[in-house]
Amino acid sequence: MKSLLFLLFSFLGIQAFGQISEINTNSFVNKYSQLNDTLPQVVYKNNPFSHKDVAWFVNDLFVGQSGMTALNPDLIATLNVEKKDIEIDNINYYGKVNITMKENYHPKFISLNELKSKYTNLKDSSVLFIIENDIIRGDYAKCMVDENYLLQIVVDKVDLKAEKMNFHLVKLLTRTPENIKKTKEIRIRGANEPGKN
Repeated sequence: MKSLLFLLFSFLGIQAFGQISEINTNSFVNKYSQLNDTLPQVVYKNNPFSHKDVAWFVNDLFVGQSGMTALNPDLIATLNVEKKDIEIDNINYYGKVNITMKENYHPKFISLNELKSKYTNLKDSSVLFIIENDIIRGDYAKCMVDENYLLQIVVDKVDLKAEKMNFHLVKLLTRTPENIKKTKEIRIRGANEPGKN
C-alpha cells in the first residue's frame, strides 16, 4: 500500500512539476524570442482590405480623414459615430464621425494645401504631410486641421537619389502637453561633450 501511495504521489508530483515547468519555459521562451528575435515584424498599414476611410465632420463641416489628429480632445462636447457608408465628392467612406465642439470654442480650419501656401515656401513642391506620426493619405485640399491647435510645422527635405525620390516631409505637431514640454526643453552641452572647449 505504501509503495502504491508513493507511486501515485510521485506520478502526481512529476505531472504538476512538468506542467509548471512547461508553462514557465514557454513563457520565458516567448519573451526571450520577442526580445532577441532577429527578424522584424512586417505590418502593411495601407492594405486595401484593412484600411477603410472614415468621413470626419466637426460642427457639421467636412474635415476629411484627419479629424481627431488635429483637434484638441479637451474641447470636444460630443462625438457621434454613424456606421453607414457615405459618399462625398465621388469618394466612398465607411462611416461618419460627427464632432461638436464646446460652445465657447470656435476652431479655425485650414486645408493642408492652404497651410502649405501660408506657412511654407514649398509652393508647387511635392509634399507628404504627417500629423502626430500619422501619414495623411487624403486629398490635401479637403483635409482640414484646426490652425489654433497647431504648435509647430517642421519641414524636412527628402532627397534619395538612389531611390529617385525627391519630396518634402511636413510634420505637424499639435498643442498636446507632451509636445509643448518637448519644445520648451533647453539643451545645455556639458563641459565634457564634443565641441565644448
